[in-house]
Amino acid sequence: MTDASAGTDEPRPEGFSHLVIEVADTDRAIEFYGVALGAGTAVLNAWPRADEAALALASGQALAFRAGDDGGIGKESGVHQAYACPAEARAGIADRLRACGIDVATYHEDRPPEAVDPFYFTDPFGNRAQLVFSPGEGAGISGIDHAAVEASDIEWEEEFFVEQLGFPVDHRVGWNTADYVRARAWAEGKEDMAPGTRRMDHRYRDIPGAEPGRGREVARPNMQIFLGLERGAIGIFLATRHRQEPAPETARGTPRTALAIDRAGLDRWAAKLAATGVAVEGPVEHAPGGPLAASLYFRDPCGNFFELCTPENGSPGR
Repeated sequence: MTDASAGTDEPRPEGFSHLVIEVADTDRAIEFYGVALGAGTAVLNAWPRADEAALALASGQALAFRAGDDGGIGKESGVHQAYACPAEARAGIADRLRACGIDVATYHEDRPPEAVDPFYFTDPFGNRAQLVFSPGEGAGISGIDHAAVEASDIEWEEEFFVEQLGFPVDHRVGWNTADYVRARAWAEGKEDMAPGTRRMDHRYRDIPGAEPGRGREVARPNMQIFLGLERGAIGIFLATRHRQEPAPETARGTPRTALAIDRAGLDRWAAKLAATGVAVEGPVEHAPGGPLAASLYFRDPCGNFFELCTPENGSPGR
């Protein structure tokens, strides 16, 4: 596949507007993310969905919670949300997480911007989160850095996002020899890789020269592509196991990745998405007085929920 988007004049989402994740208790989630992660507890009033509660982030973005099943993503899944955070806040957040009984992991990473000072944990509801540190001030997370979803077929996803919608590819994993060398190091216990980035392939036949019965597992990098935004990135990981997808006609659901775009761009993308054959709902006009003016909901070919939205003030978030 080619990175077909590089010269397009089509309007593109400028970055993340918000993320919607599922939690067992929205009040408890606001307290955890607001206090333990230092985001503050400024709840957004008049959020468009009555079954979601949204926490305002310093970047102008939002983190929304919907009561439902715990995240339960599984130990091998690459699904996670990543938040931007001042480097000086790391120690304090780690202390607060430990006080909540939550361990911090320092997995190795493939994508260069994430390779420095890795920091992962799982929230009390089963959602995996990552902190990406940068210079700045503050005691906690300030905004959304990237978000990662799973796909049953990477080629479908690349055809949809890159060829049809014009997203540029920021980074790929699994396309070069170095990725396979690192996968072998992972299998030998020399690298502690982030979940979803490595897998063991199982063969029916022995590898020539290997001990009979013991050469049927082969370490492989798990395929990944990262789509570039003006600010941030969307990671797509090849699914490590089959997961039930929503009904094909369902366009709105959770977890959901929401991207900000101006109103003219939203209307153009409505027509653009309608031509792809995926489930689309909207544009949906929201009631005045809230943080969002309109939204367009859609699913990618592998069942992940996305939203394009225009802020009420007409200026997309970070």
